[in-house]
Order: sequence, then structure tokens, then C-alpha cells
Amino acid sequence: MSPQESSARETRHRRPTTGARWPLLLTLAVLTGACSLLAESALSDKRSEGGLDATATGGGCAPDCPDGACCGGTCVALDKDREHCGACGNACGDGESCCGGTCTNVLNDPSHCGACGGTCPNTLCVGGHCSSECVFGFDNCDGNVVTNGCEVDLTSDPERCGGCSLRCAAGAICNAGECACAPPLLDCDNLHDTGCEIDGSSDPANCGACGVTCGPNMECQAGVCGCAPGYADCNRSPDDGCEATLGTEVDCRGCGDTCASGMICDGRSGCACASGRLDCDGAPGCEAIAIDPTTCGACDVRCAPEKPYCDGAACAAGCAGGLAACDYSCVDTQSSPFHCGACGVAAGLHQRCDRGELVCDEGFADCNPNVAGCESDVSRDPQHCGACGTACKPGAVCVSGACTCGALTPHDCGTACRACCSDEDCSDGDGCTIDVCEGGTRCKSTGCADGEQCCSLVACRQCCTSADCSGGEICSGGACIAPCGGGLVACEGECVSLGSTDHCGACGNACLSGRDCRNGECTPAWAPMTATGAPAPRQMPAATWIGNALFLWGGRTSAGDVSDGALYDPARDTWSTLGNEGAPSPRVLAAAAWTGSRVLVWGGGSFGSLLGLSTGGVYDPAARTWRAMSATNAPTARRMPIGVWTGTRLLIWGGSAGGAPVAGGGLYNPVADAWTPASSAGAAPAREGVAWAWSGTELYLFGGRAGEATTNEGYAYNPTTDVWRSLPSADAPSPRTEAFAVWMGDRLLVWGGQDQEGTARKGGAIYDPAADAWRGIDDKGAPSDRSRVERRTGWTGWTGAQALIAGGRSGVTLRRDGKLYDPMMMGWDAGMSAASKQHTYGVGVWTGTELILWSGLDGFSLVPDGERFRP
Repeated sequence: MSPQESSARETRHRRPTTGARWPLLLTLAVLTGACSLLAESALSDKRSEGGLDATATGGGCAPDCPDGACCGGTCVALDKDREHCGACGNACGDGESCCGGTCTNVLNDPSHCGACGGTCPNTLCVGGHCSSECVFGFDNCDGNVVTNGCEVDLTSDPERCGGCSLRCAAGAICNAGECACAPPLLDCDNLHDTGCEIDGSSDPANCGACGVTCGPNMECQAGVCGCAPGYADCNRSPDDGCEATLGTEVDCRGCGDTCASGMICDGRSGCACASGRLDCDGAPGCEAIAIDPTTCGACDVRCAPEKPYCDGAACAAGCAGGLAACDYSCVDTQSSPFHCGACGVAAGLHQRCDRGELVCDEGFADCNPNVAGCESDVSRDPQHCGACGTACKPGAVCVSGACTCGALTPHDCGTACRACCSDEDCSDGDGCTIDVCEGGTRCKSTGCADGEQCCSLVACRQCCTSADCSGGEICSGGACIAPCGGGLVACEGECVSLGSTDHCGACGNACLSGRDCRNGECTPAWAPMTATGAPAPRQMPAATWIGNALFLWGGRTSAGDVSDGALYDPARDTWSTLGNEGAPSPRVLAAAAWTGSRVLVWGGGSFGSLLGLSTGGVYDPAARTWRAMSATNAPTARRMPIGVWTGTRLLIWGGSAGGAPVAGGGLYNPVADAWTPASSAGAAPAREGVAWAWSGTELYLFGGRAGEATTNEGYAYNPTTDVWRSLPSADAPSPRTEAFAVWMGDRLLVWGGQDQEGTARKGGAIYDPAADAWRGIDDKGAPSDRSRVERRTGWTGWTGAQALIAGGRSGVTLRRDGKLYDPMMMGWDAGMSAASKQHTYGVGVWTGTELILWSGLDGFSLVPDGERFRP
């Protein structure tokens, strides 16, 4: 996984860690609380400094004693006197203190924890100390429980609704801890980052509610499916929608408004006599023919024996030239529906005479030779869809002459259209349900088991907050546990020390191998990686972070291109080999991305060639097996492509082939093993040295070089909507190539790079997609001038609070140090000390907490060494 992709993933799913000074501040808080208790005890019986001793005043209080504060002849402080708390004679009980005129137990009151005024910001007070456990509805999202406690109201904050990582979609509100779209907007793809992407008032696929699909020839009108103009639902079946076309002889002005024999529908006034037909009996239909001598041109005109022939307008002694005599009717056999091509050859249902031949009306065909006319409506007949004998698969309907899955069977399972093909089709985005597809006929969702409850649509747990627990227990990690004592805090259901390497300064802040926890900080910053069991040193491998290990594969060793690889576990500092059966062919500069269960490797090429490959493989770490990826409709062959996992697809874009940059890309669905092309409308052009970052919703591209010219154009691509957009040019960084780019949770940082002359740059800017605007950043304390060369040098990462800019080059000088940028403070923070090796063309992967550098070149030599940096 690329640093950018890992950054976006960790921003969505990883809670920021608490500051390193937690143990020290906790100690100070305890000491301060103890001192406050002693001071309060000493002051509780002290007479008011504003009053006089009762013996000195003869038992009275001074004139300036506040009303109601003169108790037994003594002026007391009602806001803190335990014997007169809030009112004379209102004595506090054992173990209680008077705080602000109210008796309270400072051992468990979060408003007066340890001492009056000792506020626990939305955290529980346990034993007189503010704990790390949040009160109901709040959470510690910035990890800094010491300074601001549980600072987020999960019940109403749309940025953290029901959980720190649960940001409501764009346009949504947070109501009682659950995101809800403002009507008529809907969130139907269950993808957090796409927002309330559907207008339920007009979207025919989600009309009024998600999944409510309007059928063929229907429109969504004010959130209700209705027939489009000119159509009607005459069979009352939702599968084929409004299947009936109005304005026809079958359904002229509405369902069942059928024109009688000899009539046509003119679409405005309804049924009327067809050309050459007359209604002479007053009964429904136009039974008479205008060319018949008994009704020649009108019902009451009968031809006399001296003029026995009728041409439809008048009686005549014989037929004029060009007309044929058929039973005393003078007709044009090239167009007559009664005598087409020859006397007595009449057009049937949905037929007409065209140049002496019987032809079917548009949308109809003669599929049954035993029935006169063109009886089959090939525009909607599923047995003859588009043409006679073309039958739709089971579950499909025929719409406008093409087979498509119906509204009740929307999923094409290959052999049939069904309600669902797999459990994936039934996913509802609710973490509290198990969704399964039953026989393809329906989706079934099973809720939480007995004894568990749904917590903010995230998961089924024993408890969501401590309010769900009883007997003085607290909720931690979804389970009710006894309050922690002895300086321990609750972390995911366990009482732990924040001085341990697994919880250094904050719950879950694991230092991993090679580091100790000292004063709440993991130290040292750099940790070496074991060489035991490591693969052969190499350059240009594919690498990504898979949640708990570094995945690397392929590349170039001293023996040549290889197709082997390994996994590195930083928690145990161990290596393990990958399964090799079915692996892609040896290559360098391939892209790799982690789906959550599989690694996708695609593209790349031979070390000794500039040509690329358009093949790849899917690796299953659990089974240690590979399978080939389909090459059908795959993007064109390329080296060094950008590859990110969108949540449902592998997005491939750009790269190089034949020594030149290429544009365009595609989306790979590993479930269907199928590619679809990415839209080219408004897409970014091919450029070298493009800075890029993945936000979790969009792929951002900035700058680059086309030929000799650099640019500062920016683009964003949304794979869900398959839409490109251009970033604004106002206040954007100056034209540059090979810049660093980091997605910082909600904004894009672009920094450094080099200008057209090849001079390294230092400045940059931040793009805010919410405002669709750029703003500059302060260069004070920034890293030295440098640029990032894709897959050679230059690494980035996002800690959840700071952006890491590391490595890169300044001219011919390769950098090994870096700096951190804090967007909240809008300035550069502590630096990254230099790595021991250059690691050019090696592995450089950000895990969310660490930067892992391994192998590559140090100068001109392959090195077996690896090292990990933790900010």
C-alpha cells in the first residue's frame, strides 16, 4: 500500500494517540487533587474573613455578611462550608464536600473530582481522579484526555457521530449518535466519503428511499415512482415498470383504452377511423371501407351500375391508370392495407403495406407464422426481446428491445437475474447485522445476539457506554468491567498501565519491537529491523501495509528480476515468506494495494526494458496462495502506476510505458475478477512527476511535467461516481514537478518539488475540498528544499495529527531526514532524524504509526538493512 493510501485508511479507522506526557500529568493531577482535599478540609470550619467572631459582636454577623449566610451568629461561606452547604444547617454527609453550595462526593463527581472545581471534561471520576473513561455520549477523539478530556459529543457532532472515526457524510446531520441525511438526500452506497450522494426526490434507482427502484419507463417524481409521459403500468407489475406505451391502438389514452377494429389512436383526441375506413353502423369500430362501391368515400354513397368502380373518393366507370381493380375497388397495391401487392392480400395486426410488401410496425415482429400480422411486441416481450426467438434469462425483463434485470431481481448472476447473487449484494452498511443472500431470492439480516446491543451501527457489544453497566462497573472495549485501580486505566476491556510498551501514554499506543516506553513516549525514534529470515536485498519491489505487517513482492535482486516476497511483522520483528505458487511473472515497479483480506499486485515491467505489463495477481495471506487477475479490459500496460484501494475496487491510474508518461486507468473488482475503464471526460493528462494522494474518496493529482514545461494544474477523481473535477488555480502552489503530497484527514498538503529548471522548491499550500480553495503555509522551520521522486526517494505519512515529509532529493543530494507539519498549529513541528541508509528504490511504507524503510540502494550497493521511524 502506498504511503498515501495507508494514510487515508488510518485516518478513517485509527484513533489518535494521547500525548506522551500522560503519566506525568496524571501524577500531577492526583497530587493536586490530594492537596485540594487537604486545603478544603482545613477551610471548611474557618470563619468568614468578612465576618466577626460571635463573641466579639455579641452573637451577630457583620453588616456586609451576605443574606442567608449568617448561621448561628457566624458568617459562613455557603458555597464551601460542609456544615452549612448552600443554606444554614444543611450539613454534608460523611465523605462529602461542599462545592458551590451543593454537597457532593469528590471521589466520583466529574464536576468536582478530587476537589471542588476539579472538573473532568466529560470523563468519569473514579476514586477522586479523572479517568480515561468517557461519560455517556462523549469520546476522547484527539487522544489528549489529560488536556481536554472527552472533547467530542458523539450524539450531535457530524464530524464524529457515534464514534471518533464515524464522520457523517457530506450534507448529513448527527441525530442521537446516528448520521442522517437531510431529506430528500439519501446515503445509498453506504460509503462514508461519498456523502448523501442521492437525491431521493428524483433518482429513479432510489426513489424516496434507498433501493426503491423505479421500473422501466418510470420517473421519480417528488420521491414517488410514476410513469414517464407516454407510458402506463397496465399489468400492475413492478418488475417491468410502465410497460404499456400510450398512444397505441391497445392503450390509446390510458390502460384499456383500446381502439376498435378499423380505428387508430391519433394521440390527442383518442381513437379515430384509420385512413380509408368509415363508421357507418354507429357501433364501435370503423367497419366500412371507403374504396368499397357500397360506401364509396362516404357511408351513404353507393355506386350505380354505370359507374360500378370506386377509387375511395368517387364512383367511376373504370379504374384510372396506376390503380388495380379488386372487386370493383380501385386501389394502389403499393400502399393499400387491403390489397398489398395483389388483390386480397390484407395487412394484419401491427402490419402495413410498404411498396407492395407487408412489413411490421416498428417494435413488432411476426414470430408466429400461424397468426396473421406481426403479433409479437419485441420491444417488451421477454420471449422475443429485440428479435424473434431472443429470450431473456430468468428474472429479466425486456425493455425497449433489450433484456435487463427487473426491479425485484436487480442483480445479474450470470445464468439468471436474482434479488441477490451473494452476501455482498445484501450489505446494508450496518455493523450490527449479519447480511446473507438466501437462494438468490431475498436478503436476510440478522441482528445482535441475546445479551448484546447495537452500538452506533458499528458493532454488537455487551455495552456501548458505562451507563449500560451496573454494579459500579464501567464499559471498556464493549464489555463491562470493574473500575481500574492502582494507577491503571481501562483499555479495550482491560486495566493497563500507560507506562507499558503496549499502551505507552495512551490506550493502544504500542511501541512495537525495538523500543521502550519512557515517560509516556516510545523510544528510540528509529528501530532496526532484523535480517534473520529476510528476503534477498532488492530494489523496486511492490510493497504495501496490510494492517499488521509489511507486504513486499518482486523487484530486482543481484541475481535479476524475482517473483518472490515476504511479510514483516514489526510487533515481533520477524519475517515470513510468501507463497509463490501462481504468483505473477518477475517484475519491478508494480503497484500493490491491500483490500482488507487480499493483496492486489498489478503492472510493472522488466528491469532491462522500458515497456510495461498489464497483468497482475491476487494474494491471500491467510491461504498463502495467488490467483491471476483478469486481463480483459485492463488498463494499457505500464510501469510504476498509482494503485489505491477505494473500498470496493482497485484504482489504477497513470504510470509510464516506453519511457513516456501515460494517462488513464481502470477499476478492478476482485469479487467479479473484472475491469472497468475509468472515465476520460475531464481527466488529468499524462504527466511525469505528478504529486498524488488518496483521500478515501478521491484521487488527488497535482503538478507534473509535460515535455519541458511544468504545471500547477490539479485534478480530483471520484471512482464511485466516475467523475473528474479540476482544482482551482487561485492561490495554488507555483508550477512544479515531483512534489510531496499528503492527505491530512480532511485537507491536501502539497509541498516541495522542483521547478522547470530542476531547482528544488521549499514552499507549498493546503487545499480544502470543503471550501474548494487553496491557502499558503508558513515555511518557517520547514524541511530543506527537496523533491520526491516516485518509487525512488521521498516518503510521506499522516499520524492522525501531523503530516510527515521525509527523504527526497535536492539536485544530486539524497536526503534522509524529514519534518512533521501540524495543520492545527499551522506550522512545522519536530524533525525526523536521518535514516542510517538512503534506501533509494527500496521499500518506503507508512503504516499509520511508523515509516518502514527496507533495502534498496545506498549509493550504488544493494543493502540488506531495514529501519523503522516512529514520530
